[in-house]
Amino acid sequence: MKVEIGKRLKRLRLEKGLTQKELAAAVRGGLDYTYIGKIERGEQLPSLKILIKISEALSVPVNYFFLDEASPAMYGIPAIDLQLSARNKKGRELFKALKLLHEEDVPLVTEIVLVLNRHRKVAKRKLPDLPEDEGALLAAEEGPSYEK
Repeated sequence: MKVEIGKRLKRLRLEKGLTQKELAAAVRGGLDYTYIGKIERGEQLPSLKILIKISEALSVPVNYFFLDEASPAMYGIPAIDLQLSARNKKGRELFKALKLLHEEDVPLVTEIVLVLNRHRKVAKRKLPDLPEDEGALLAAEEGPSYEK
């Protein structure tokens, strides 16, 4: 676990263009930059308190260091996309709602998302002959419908 936390910390720090010294200085209450190096090399497992401070300095949720990256990657969703979504209020609300989703409702929710996406594409084209409502209906009528 400490090796994985270290790898994720180093990758994120480099993505943000920070040196170990800059990150250490950005942590609330301060940290010694050599401690950051030890974490990154997997030599030191930080306490949860320190990890929270580091996650705040890097503007990511603390669970970034514990996420299972294999699951989203299987579906072509980079873990960083999930982390970015979790940063804003609407993204967190969506993740909370998805936790409540019953397995039988997944096809319906999937279809709703696809219909919304088609609707946005139609709306972007701004069909001159059709009022907006008719364009939305055309987008919703494409593809298979939800069936149990």
